[in-house]
Amino acid sequence: MLSEDNVAGKISDERFSKMSKRYEEEQGGLTARIKELKTELDKQSGKSITTDMFIATVRKYTRAKKLTERMLNELIARVEVHHAERVEGEYRQNLIINYTCIGSIEIPDIMSLPEPIV
Repeated sequence: MLSEDNVAGKISDERFSKMSKRYEEEQGGLTARIKELKTELDKQSGKSITTDMFIATVRKYTRAKKLTERMLNELIARVEVHHAERVEGEYRQNLIINYTCIGSIEIPDIMSLPEPIV
């Protein structure tokens, strides 16, 4: 052990002081990192629970014939409507739908399908 080596005279007091200080700094850094990781783990666990809740809510409405106000209130937290922009002669407007429990979902652009060969 470091303190025993110092007492036995195997390392100088100055060397012991430097090594002890470095050890304390490392311990402080590791303690902070453990705290960060525990917080991240708690967040991820919470997301899993909320995702499961969202899926359960969606399953209630898989056979719905009509979209109702109640469905919207259960599934959607808010809708963000952005200003329309003119892109290549067409107006485009971005909407972001923030779902209950899971937030917004990024849906990738779908490439247009090729024309069938007849």
